[in-house]
Amino acid sequence: MAGVNRHIREDTEDILAPVKGNVEIEVGDFLLLNDTNGSVGFTSALLLADNTVYPFSYAKGTTTASYLDEVISTQFIGIAMGASILGVTQNITVATAGVFRYPLAGETSAVTEGSKVSAVSAAYNVPLVGTGVSKQAVINQAGRTGTDRGSTAYLGYCTKTESGASFVDFRISTAYNGGVIL
Repeated sequence: MAGVNRHIREDTEDILAPVKGNVEIEVGDFLLLNDTNGSVGFTSALLLADNTVYPFSYAKGTTTASYLDEVISTQFIGIAMGASILGVTQNITVATAGVFRYPLAGETSAVTEGSKVSAVSAAYNVPLVGTGVSKQAVINQAGRTGTDRGSTAYLGYCTKTESGASFVDFRISTAYNGGVIL
């Protein structure tokens, strides 16, 4: 497990969430709560709602970006504060609030306080992402245009301004703490 605790400040409003034994979670992973049939799965097998947590990389359904945006917007529960190894069924601690620092996908850019921070989709082809939706990298929406916009599934708001940033500090906003971002 190579996760990193990315929490910077503020109360994290932790909850305990169940994890299945066939799911691996690293500290710092963005997590979905599987509370809707067919929104997460393994390869092509879609899972029924089981109210357990999965990293963003398990988001499935269709190949359309709008579907993934909807899944993330409605099921982003928070950030893993603990890890879960394969073969172990347990509860892990999940932060549903707070300010976190994550790497920006792609080149360095200026970040502006209050700008939206979003998940990174596979369409934005950078080494930090791989396939699917990144579970530990974000894109700053300020100044992005065309195909390099990442995703419109917003995870929170930038909390400071910086030029040439390779990381961004942002306050998470989840569907479960009343902070859905439009």
